[in-house]
Amino acid sequence: MSIAHHPTVFAGESVGSLPDELLIDRFLNHAGEGAESAFRAIVVRHGPMVLGVCRHVLNQHQDAEDAFQATFVVLARKAGSIHDRRVLGRWLYEVAYRIAVRSKTTAMRRRTLERQVPEMSVTAPDSEAGWNELRPVIHEEVSRLPEKYRTPVVLCYLEGKTNEEVAQLLSWPVGTVKGRLSRARELLRTRLTRRGLVLSAAFLATALSRESVFAEVVPPHLIDSAVQAGMKYAKGGPLAGSVPRSLSPRKALAIKLGLLTGLLLVVGALIATAAGVPYTALIPSTFPFEPTASTLYENACAGACHAAAAPN
Repeated sequence: MSIAHHPTVFAGESVGSLPDELLIDRFLNHAGEGAESAFRAIVVRHGPMVLGVCRHVLNQHQDAEDAFQATFVVLARKAGSIHDRRVLGRWLYEVAYRIAVRSKTTAMRRRTLERQVPEMSVTAPDSEAGWNELRPVIHEEVSRLPEKYRTPVVLCYLEGKTNEEVAQLLSWPVGTVKGRLSRARELLRTRLTRRGLVLSAAFLATALSRESVFAEVVPPHLIDSAVQAGMKYAKGGPLAGSVPRSLSPRKALAIKLGLLTGLLLVVGALIATAAGVPYTALIPSTFPFEPTASTLYENACAGACHAAAAPN
C-alpha cells in the first residue's frame, strides 16, 4: 500500500505508529524531514534488538556501537530492495548478526589474539556471567534456524511481539505461530545440548520470553548518530565521504571497516538466499585482503552499487 493512500500520515498522527512497510515507503519516497522522521522511527523501534545482538556477539562496547550504526547504514542503502517489509525486524536481525560476527573476526585478527570459546556454566545460566556466555551461542543457533522458525523467534522473543501480533503481521493462524515457536525451541534446545549446554525446554522458553535479556536500551546519542549516518548515505549518496577529524586513526578505520563489512555481507546474503546456503557458511575466517583507510569507502561504494543492482 502506498503511503500516499494512508490517511493517518497526513492527519497529524505520530509517524512512530506506522507499520514498518509504511515507514520504509515514507523514507524512500519523501525528502527532508519526512524521510528522516520515518528513518528515526525505525531506529527507535528496532534499535534495542539490534544493539542487543551487537553487544552480545561483540565484547567491546565501541565495536558494538560501530556495528549498530553500520547496520542502519546498510538499511539506508538497501531499503528499496527488501522483499518483505512487514518483517523488517528479522531483516535487521540478520544484517546486525552478520556484521557483528564479521567485525568480531576482523577485530580478533587485527589484535592478533587467539581466543578459545569459553566453557559454559550450566549451573547458573540465569546469572549475569551465565547470560553473557549463553546469549552469543543462542544468537548463533537462531541464525541457523530455517526461516519459517527464525522469523517468529525474532519477532516474538527478540522484539517482544505477541503471538497474535505476529499472526496478523504474517497472515498466519495463531496456532501456526505457536507451533513453529515450539518447534524452534526444541531445535534450539537440541543444538545447545550438542554443544554441551543441557537446558530444559521450560527454562529455554522462559529465557527466550524475557525480552530484557536480549534487548538493550539505546542511548539517545547513538540513535542520533545512526539517523545522521543513514540519512547521509541514503538513496545512493556518496560513501567516499570524510570521517570526523576528532576520531583517532584506529577509530576511523574501524568505522570504515564496519560500513564496508555490512555492504559486502548484504551481497553475500543475497547470493546465499538464492542458493539455499546458510549465510554463516559465507563468513570466512579472515579477510581476503588487508583493507587500507584510503580504499575502504571506495570499495564500500562499489559494493553498494553492485548490491543495489542485484535482483531480490
